[in-house]
Amino acid sequence: MHRKAILLLTVNCLLITILLSGCETMSKGHTYGSGSTAASSLDVASLLRFNDVPVPAGFKILDAESFAFQNDATRVALLKYLGSRNADQTVSFYKEQMPLYKWSPINIIEYERRMLNYEKESESCIVTIESYGRKSIVIIAISPKSRPMKVEK
Repeated sequence: MHRKAILLLTVNCLLITILLSGCETMSKGHTYGSGSTAASSLDVASLLRFNDVPVPAGFKILDAESFAFQNDATRVALLKYLGSRNADQTVSFYKEQMPLYKWSPINIIEYERRMLNYEKESESCIVTIESYGRKSIVIIAISPKSRPMKVEK
């Protein structure tokens, strides 16, 4: 039951993020790097669930709290990882690495948790990073790009 509540909360957070995606829109070509060397100390894991979504080395997938579906036309995933790096280092890692995998940054929302929104071709990827003591939890949500909703009057 607890897992279902966490999954429901995560999905709700993703929906809120999508709805609020215009809150802090990034301009194209703008880099949000901190300039520190903390980001460069994190390497990409050698084994990835998807070859175009990086995960910091040493982060372990939480299989019981993750799922993925992929076919020839689409893929949908909610992957949850736990790692020994703090949230700031992990955010720097994703700001640096995602563009290298051809993901375009859309916006960043920072409050207790950090949400980094990316897109490419026909997909969206939301990377959520939460502090967990001295560690970080990373939740990667991949889905087809959403289309604007038609509001009937």
